[in-house]
Amino acid sequence: MRTELHRTLIAVLISALMPAFANAKAPKWFKSARKAMFEIVAYDDDGRETARSHGFFTDSDGTGITGLSVLSGATKAVTIDGQGITRPVEIILGADDTYDVVRFRVRTDKKFTALTPAAHGAAKDDKVYILPSGSDPMETSIKEIKAIAGDHRYYTLQTPWDIALLECPVMDSEGRVTGIIQRGSEGDTLLYALESAYVTDIAIAALDRETEAYQSLRIKTALPAEEDQALAYIMMSRGVKSMIECRQLHEQFLEQFPGSPDGMFAMGTFLILEVDSTQYADGLAMIDKAIAAAADEKDRFHCDYANIILNALSRNIQHPSEWTYDKALHEIDAAIAIKPEPVYHQVRGNILYSMERYQEAYDSFVKVNNSDMASADTYLTSYYVSRNMAGSPELGIALLDSVIMKLGTPIPPRAAQVLLERALLKEEAGLNRDAVMDYNSYEQLAGSYNMNSTFYLNRHKVEIKARMYEQALQDIEKARSLSPRDSSLVLEHASLLLRIGQNDDALPLLEELSRAYPDVQDVQRLLGVCYMRREDKVKARRHLTIAKELGDELAAQLLEQL
Repeated sequence: MRTELHRTLIAVLISALMPAFANAKAPKWFKSARKAMFEIVAYDDDGRETARSHGFFTDSDGTGITGLSVLSGATKAVTIDGQGITRPVEIILGADDTYDVVRFRVRTDKKFTALTPAAHGAAKDDKVYILPSGSDPMETSIKEIKAIAGDHRYYTLQTPWDIALLECPVMDSEGRVTGIIQRGSEGDTLLYALESAYVTDIAIAALDRETEAYQSLRIKTALPAEEDQALAYIMMSRGVKSMIECRQLHEQFLEQFPGSPDGMFAMGTFLILEVDSTQYADGLAMIDKAIAAAADEKDRFHCDYANIILNALSRNIQHPSEWTYDKALHEIDAAIAIKPEPVYHQVRGNILYSMERYQEAYDSFVKVNNSDMASADTYLTSYYVSRNMAGSPELGIALLDSVIMKLGTPIPPRAAQVLLERALLKEEAGLNRDAVMDYNSYEQLAGSYNMNSTFYLNRHKVEIKARMYEQALQDIEKARSLSPRDSSLVLEHASLLLRIGQNDDALPLLEELSRAYPDVQDVQRLLGVCYMRREDKVKARRHLTIAKELGDELAAQLLEQL
């Protein structure tokens, strides 16, 4: 009896002391760490709960992490901490569907407890602690480590799988968070953890917001943290997303970067070009505000503004009445007054060209071509401007020479059209042999298989002017082979044969044409000339008479010589 009573007293004593033993085992940082943990609840449009899980705050400004699948499809969510305080999820800061994690910020008006990140990841066999929701920490160790993107780590823990631990933090012995519990593959029997620094390092880039991870989120998502990336994203969204969505993005950009001149300028152009005329006044005011706010880059904004006005006018896009060519010129002149960059002179040249002030436009492009910005394109533009100015073809030839030189060697295929253009100018200037050389280079660059009968006919005519009769004969024959039914080519061929004295070869061609086209004066006259050279005056007189009756004055003069 005494022994039984003794055993009972011992059992009661042990039972009473068990909580003390458990608390003694709990690390000293445990109570503080629990304050950084929360339960997260997601809801749909109708306020119905869609998911519930755990998570923890990683900084005192309200940044928390949990599983991406918890927030997927939800229109709102709240965190509930150990004291029962509810905080709405305000914005998504980063998401990753590979490891099913998301980082967000809650709406808060004060600083609060967060888990301190471990300076370095855990090592194999390190002792770590899992912090379950509402119970004491579980001691375990690292069984295996796998390296993942960005020098981060993925841990296998020496603890059986338990769904109740999903998204709970993993702490090191110093009370610093080192991971977040993950769901393993189907059938896995152990727990896994993703290094928490992986989640805090997720950065949103311009193209990321269109990936599946972010498309599944309906809660407001942050723009990229880098201003240029954020601006790139909202500009890419124009014409893709609805006007309402785009406006919200512009407004969100200005919330995230309130002093950004680029954001103001983008909003101003959006209101004018993407909304409607009711927003013109606000848009113009926003552009003026952007230029005023651009302390050291006013010239860039003046130039961009000039370009936007020019584009709207050139494409006949609906625009404010204040947008005129003179307004565009005023803006680019303001940019040049601040910093006379070659690119600004190029824009000025484009504006003046549109205003048909060709000499001034050309003068602007001369400044571009005298700078380190000179290129084949700037010289080509100068050439097209010069064609509207009075003058000899020599200027155009010189400009196209510069285009070819800037294109370099070997000459690229895009130079083909330039060579053809220069050939025409050289022919106009009487430089026929040089023109033929450009025709030849054009054919070689573009490929003979791409040439048609018109090309060979045109080169044939220049070759005649250059007295290159053998080449001219070859070209007219090539032209005829490509267009065998074109009788005008037969006449051109016969005319060349007469020119070089090959009367016997010309005769059958002309007789065939005479039978097919008896009322064509050129045919009758050339046939008469052919018979004159063969000293057949009767036939010569007959055909020249027909040509004269058809109105050929040259035929009448030849008749007087018979």
